[in-house]
Amino acid sequence: MHELLLQLNAWIAGHPNSAGLIIFFSSFAESLAFVGLIMPGTVLMLAAGALVTEGALSFWPTMTWAVCGAVLADGLSFLLGRHFAEKIRRFPLFARFPDMLVRGEEFFRRHGGKSVFLGRFVGPVRPVIPLVAGMMGMGQGRFSIYNILSALVWAPAYLLPGMAFGASLALAGEVAGRLALLLGILGALLWIAFSLFHQLFRFFSGHWTGWEKKLVILIDHSPVFRQWLGGRFDQEASPVRPLLMLSLFFIGACLLFFGITEDVVTGDPLVRAGTSFYHLLQGIRTPWGDVIMVAMTMIGDAAVTVPLAMAVLARLLACGQRFTALICTITIAGGYALVTIIKETVRLPRPVDMYGGAVHWAFPSSHAAMSLIIYGFLALLCSRDVAPKFRWLPFAFSLFFVLAIGFSRLYLGAHWLSDVVGGFSLGTAWLIVMTVIYLHGGRGVSCRGLFRFSLPAFLVLVIFHWVTGFQDNRIRYRQHHAVVRMTTKQWIQSGWRSLPLYRFDLGGEKEQPLNLQYAGTLADLEKALQRSGWHRPIPLRPATSLHWLLPDSVWNNLPVLPQFHDGRNEALLLINRLPESKSTNNFLALRFWPADVLLDNSVPLWIGTLTRMRVRRYLRLLALPRTVGSVPSGLLCEDVRPLKSMLKKSPPGTILLIMDQKESGP
Repeated sequence: MHELLLQLNAWIAGHPNSAGLIIFFSSFAESLAFVGLIMPGTVLMLAAGALVTEGALSFWPTMTWAVCGAVLADGLSFLLGRHFAEKIRRFPLFARFPDMLVRGEEFFRRHGGKSVFLGRFVGPVRPVIPLVAGMMGMGQGRFSIYNILSALVWAPAYLLPGMAFGASLALAGEVAGRLALLLGILGALLWIAFSLFHQLFRFFSGHWTGWEKKLVILIDHSPVFRQWLGGRFDQEASPVRPLLMLSLFFIGACLLFFGITEDVVTGDPLVRAGTSFYHLLQGIRTPWGDVIMVAMTMIGDAAVTVPLAMAVLARLLACGQRFTALICTITIAGGYALVTIIKETVRLPRPVDMYGGAVHWAFPSSHAAMSLIIYGFLALLCSRDVAPKFRWLPFAFSLFFVLAIGFSRLYLGAHWLSDVVGGFSLGTAWLIVMTVIYLHGGRGVSCRGLFRFSLPAFLVLVIFHWVTGFQDNRIRYRQHHAVVRMTTKQWIQSGWRSLPLYRFDLGGEKEQPLNLQYAGTLADLEKALQRSGWHRPIPLRPATSLHWLLPDSVWNNLPVLPQFHDGRNEALLLINRLPESKSTNNFLALRFWPADVLLDNSVPLWIGTLTRMRVRRYLRLLALPRTVGSVPSGLLCEDVRPLKSMLKKSPPGTILLIMDQKESGP
């Protein structure tokens, strides 16, 4: 999307006079009667706002063109309504869809002249309100006032969201599309957990009775089943009916689990697909994404689930629910035993060794299985403590956390895809078994206040675990990179060619060229560059990010967004003024990342990029440093003179090799 905006930016730069006319006609068509019903003018206005953010369009001229188009279109629609009056009802479109005019007339009668202003923002009546106003004899002067005022509000109301969207794309492009993708995945999981689950809950509630009746008919034709059930299924409120329905889901979960287990043991294509999926997710990892995913995976740790289960058991016993407490204990202990036995039997190695003991093995994922079992059974218990119309909420919360935990295991490289899916299917099967036993026991009485007790307990345990164990878990789940070894001579002669030449984004598109390579410690490099004015920018923190809201800030008073390469933050970021530039908006940025190469078994090698940055100012509300292009590496030769350096020519340009004097050898 950001690439598309850049292409539109280039086109507008070559056709500056056409852009205003396109915006005018888009606004005109979107507001004109008849045409506005099918014209996607709103989308075009949002796109124009995004282009304002990119600097391709200026805000005030763009807004002026949009206002003029909207005012002229509504004025023309008003004149059409005034001229044709009742004859409009015989127009083919309104003769076929008479409700369109009826809704417009009802809206106009309800709000009077204000409907011209309000109608511009109400989708179903927007294109017909000016037409109706003319039909019903509204004064032209009064109409014009409402028309102009509404257009003055409408244009920025549609441009500003587009500008916000463009700014978000700019941030994603500056930081990493990977993080945007990760947040999109989490948003999708949240939508699945709440919106989709709510719809599924309503769907199953509405169809459950019909499915039961079909099952009754099926059993009526099977004497064996009828004799086995002993007539209990014939009763209208028989508890056997929902239990038998759940058994069908149990069979499906078992078939899925045994199918995955067979594929894992025999090495079927599912295993190869899991390997590809593992490498795909490792390719989108970012430091900020790691923070989010480590936090998610810690929600499924035993340090959270075990104390939570013990607290719930204590609450159940305090309520006198001994049977429920017993079933809860068997559910959790039995699930853990199943996972452990299968792990020791299959003995599938993890993608990366990170645990010892029984959890050393990958299949099935204990995080996936146990989080589904514990949070799923807890949701079942809590749902009996809330009003019927809100009973889906505990399940939705549990589903979101279970899905997020499962995805975090894949993202962090702790499991293969088959491990997580196998864990979910095993957990589902075991949870259904224990749910059937719990419901069939006939003692499913709610424990008052269990939901209000469990939610705070869950939050306290999660926050405590984050505070005390986050750093250790972040180290455990850090991404592993293979280290290449070569001599300094090999690097200077030809090894430098084997290093990445570009920083790539998620889509595989080339970003800035990596035109710098440095052998030595970053502290020595920073010390050498400080003599030429290079320094670190102010650190990016919540407090310092407020500097972006100071429209008159100069470049060296603004925090600079990090950039990622190979899933990692830059290890060093320095900035300096742009030579021979008097502007307070332009400056240079120097970034270095690990190259995962050791020279002579001890000297680390770094790859970097030298870029030009500009402070973009958006409506004097936001001042954000943006990368605008790369700078030839030769510009840095004078600044690194205390160190040994040499230029190497390559297809994308010249690469500057820099060596610490004490590390460069003879």
